[in-house]
Amino acid sequence: MPWWWPGWGRGWGWRWWFWATGLPGWMRWGPYPFYPYPYIYPYMYPPFYLRPEDEVEMLEDLKEELEAELEDIKKRLEELKKKSES
Repeated sequence: MPWWWPGWGRGWGWRWWFWATGLPGWMRWGPYPFYPYPYIYPYMYPPFYLRPEDEVEMLEDLKEELEAELEDIKKRLEELKKKSES
């Protein structure tokens, strides 16, 4: 065969992929997806809205949690200062 014949290193023709991967072509790329093309992902849910009363309650709870965490940080800082002084 001449050197320009398909499969002689010109990027086309037979590439011996079975021997490189151990899989035939139909198996190499995986199964065809079962879902229809345009609907790959589920639709998004509508936005979640809070009533003003619920939002106030949620923010009050968050404020209490943050204040408690701030107090814990202050206590730890005092402990570390006492250790470093002694």
